[in-house]
Amino acid sequence: MVNDNVELIHRILSGEDEAFSVLVRKYQRRVHALIWRKIGDFHIAEEITQDAFLQAYKKLSTLKNPKLFDGWLYVIANRLCLNWIQRNKPAIHQQSIEATPIEEIEKSSYANYESEHREIEAAEHQREIVKNLLEHLPESERTVMTLHYLGEMSCKAIGEFLGVSPNTVKSRLQRARNRLKEQENMIRETLGSVQLPANFTENIMRQAAEIKPVAPTSSKPLVPWAVSAATMVFIFLMMGVGSQYLARFQNPYNVNAHSETTIEIIDAPIVLDTQAKRDLRNQAGRFETDDKRSGIGPQASEPFVLAASTEVADEKSTSTKQHWMQASGPEGVSILGFLASAKGDVYAAAPIGIYRLTPDKETWTLVNGSVTNGQLYPMPMAERSDRLYIVSVKEVLSSSDRGKTWHALGSRPAGKAKGLIITDEAFYLITDKKGVFRSTDAGKQWTAFNDGFKFDAEASAPKITTVTSIGNTVFVLTDLELYRLHSGRWEKLPIEPPNTFDSFDSSAASGNNLYVVACHDYSRMKIKPSELKIDDAEVKAHLASITSGKTRWTLFRSTDLGNSWVEITPQNAPFSMQQAIDIKLIAAGETLLVAGGRHGMRSRDDGQTWTVLGEIPYIPSYTPATGINDHTFYAGKYEIYRTTDGGESWHPFMRGMIGTKMRNLVAFKNALYVHNDRKIVKSIDRGETWTSVNFRTGWNSPRDPDFPNQRLVVADDVPYGIFLEKSKRGIFGSPTTRKSKLRIFQLSADSNTLSPVQGLPSFEYDDELHSKDLLADEVTLGELAVSDKTFYIEYRRELFKCKPGTLKWQSTGLTDSGKQPVNSRKGFQLAVSRKTLYIGMRDGKLFQSFDEGTNWKDVTPNLPLQFKRFKEITFVGAAVYVSTDKGVLTSQNGEHWRVLTDTEGERLIVASLAVDDTTVYGVCNAGAYRLDNRGNWKKVSPEVPDGIRELVFTNNKLYIITNLRGMFHVSLENEKG
Repeated sequence: MVNDNVELIHRILSGEDEAFSVLVRKYQRRVHALIWRKIGDFHIAEEITQDAFLQAYKKLSTLKNPKLFDGWLYVIANRLCLNWIQRNKPAIHQQSIEATPIEEIEKSSYANYESEHREIEAAEHQREIVKNLLEHLPESERTVMTLHYLGEMSCKAIGEFLGVSPNTVKSRLQRARNRLKEQENMIRETLGSVQLPANFTENIMRQAAEIKPVAPTSSKPLVPWAVSAATMVFIFLMMGVGSQYLARFQNPYNVNAHSETTIEIIDAPIVLDTQAKRDLRNQAGRFETDDKRSGIGPQASEPFVLAASTEVADEKSTSTKQHWMQASGPEGVSILGFLASAKGDVYAAAPIGIYRLTPDKETWTLVNGSVTNGQLYPMPMAERSDRLYIVSVKEVLSSSDRGKTWHALGSRPAGKAKGLIITDEAFYLITDKKGVFRSTDAGKQWTAFNDGFKFDAEASAPKITTVTSIGNTVFVLTDLELYRLHSGRWEKLPIEPPNTFDSFDSSAASGNNLYVVACHDYSRMKIKPSELKIDDAEVKAHLASITSGKTRWTLFRSTDLGNSWVEITPQNAPFSMQQAIDIKLIAAGETLLVAGGRHGMRSRDDGQTWTVLGEIPYIPSYTPATGINDHTFYAGKYEIYRTTDGGESWHPFMRGMIGTKMRNLVAFKNALYVHNDRKIVKSIDRGETWTSVNFRTGWNSPRDPDFPNQRLVVADDVPYGIFLEKSKRGIFGSPTTRKSKLRIFQLSADSNTLSPVQGLPSFEYDDELHSKDLLADEVTLGELAVSDKTFYIEYRRELFKCKPGTLKWQSTGLTDSGKQPVNSRKGFQLAVSRKTLYIGMRDGKLFQSFDEGTNWKDVTPNLPLQFKRFKEITFVGAAVYVSTDKGVLTSQNGEHWRVLTDTEGERLIVASLAVDDTTVYGVCNAGAYRLDNRGNWKKVSPEVPDGIRELVFTNNKLYIITNLRGMFHVSLENEKG
């Protein structure tokens, strides 16, 4: 966010006023929230908020360090508040909340809420009640509560805005919630429902247009920013000025106040471009500066922060030298879009960011890690006049430095983006739900542009499949029609699917050639013949053509912008490709590639002759793809494939891409193992390089192993896991039975191969039931746990166990009937140590067994904490640790439990646990924590870079798998207990 602000400020100072509107929209709610908290009147707060932005705009050139815009804007707003209070002091009547019993406030709250005032009066009164309730809080808690609910700011954003740590903000927010827990819902609803006027930003921009910004000064001020009188007093005290002026600003303290006595700490960071020298007394008017930092212009000076110095003291024990470092692999990423630029660069958009491949390199480089922001929807890209463009969920962005930095052009229409086409006249954005939108101001504003286009957002058809262009002519292909932009409106072109049961699947363009393919569409077979306006004879004729083995797709070419068409369907396609019903077209130069099923064909003479390419990777029509020249093409959705010989051979090409498809990370003998993209891979160099761990060859090696979404585990000093052995297939490739086999594998003694556990029977796995579970969002296969050569797995909500040498898996009789959590692919949580088991059910109940699951006891009544779901259960010696959505508990016997907290008594809600011998680690967004000798959480790492899936410890390092940014590690070598 800081770097975004710097870029926006540079654009504003260069005369681009639109960039200032971005800053206004970004900060208007939080500034308004802060001012309302100080003034107490919503409407006056709106006016002062506008004044604050106008002053910031006028004096922006005097801001020496753009990275500190947040604090600078805060100081401006704070100063305006103090000025308003000073001018209106006689007119302000504020009842001391300390003198009012909380019971009276509650009574007033509900009495007024149920009164029969008009809606607007009720809303205003509700805000007044909330203001009074907030006044009961200490200053620091009141500020974060207001910014969180009214300003809609996260703890991290509040920390940056006020100059305190996110943990400090979380602590203040939690204390405020505890004090007002009965009224929190009302406070959340009241503040969360507040909306600034729709024209708020426009009003500011209109007034800003009449302001002449202050010209930059060449002299460097002693204090870079104007600070409020309330904050200046601390600077003067710090510099040696006496306290005789303090009475002018400090109100008398009320000894009868109901609120607790606290030392109020200023929230605004005060930045001095100075360096203090030991044993030298600094006074107002005299600053000792380092000559190296006395130059003119913006300086990256270290901020001197007074805010919350007492509250962050405990956090200083965390090493400031520690950083989460990105691991290099393993590769595996989802592709959201490709672009081949005029310079020869290839760009790939992924959830983690934008990758670039230059002509002189064989490795992808991550050039931007923020613009995609974890998005999973398609992100079409385009190029125009050496500038790149990309479509995100909410806006269109541009880059002029080969993808390194991106600037938002403006918000875009809603809907999944199908394509972005840029011509000399306008930008065209095509969405799946609302058709085409056009922008004539380079992406700032968009208007619907469907004139002549038969598109109905509510109808099931037509569906937009692809978009393309030749020069300045834009084409939009739906499942039934092809449209061309001509003279400011869309015109339908003279081409249709060959028969009623076909639909258009894909299009491509290269040079003057436009290609379109139609395929058999089984969904149209479900439509009644009467609705398709055909008779039964035509239906029977079509079915006969399908069974006769005729090609189920038809390819067309136009060389005159779609005015006329010729069929160029290959006549020598292999039988398996003739039956394909999903065709992808990729064109570059004189080459056209056609991919269907797992086969491909190529033409280099406009479709007159065709070369059979044989078996190729599966490239369905929705797959992102691009061509560089006649020989080099890239394609892939979940794995990038490249061909450099015109499609004859394809190879995975993801070198340099950060893996985001990992799961089930474990550490064993100084090595890391993880399940990645249908394979088990291993790293012996701390995650930098990875190699596949394959099954041992021999009579009992699986024919086609598949690794379900299942944890790898290390038990009794052996890594174990589950693989699914697919059933045998017939001569046409279809399975001979709907039953597969689950088997347990183990790692060999040399840690290089996998093999099934000898003597352990397989477990029958019903593929048909698995399909039904997927549709019902149920979990078919759950946790695996092993101890003392006894294996436990959850299968369809039931716990089974087995030992080598037995004939079959046996049910323990324990079943889980709780509701499956929304958006969760986890079953119950399972942990075992020798004969002791703990099972955490979906409904929050905890069961215990001391005899390998023969008898069970519900120990839920013993738990001292109320929660909704379990996150993880693990053993450390005889102690069990249970992680929940409300905190972590531990017990030695299941009878007496203790809730784990930090040194301040705050519960830590961890995403994952890790164990090193007898040491327990936990990780959450705020960072990694270790249980100290007193059983309290101690922070041992900085904030994590993304949401966490898993955590392990090995070689004095903690490793995490994040949701969207791959694997990271942090060293704990210098961390002391």
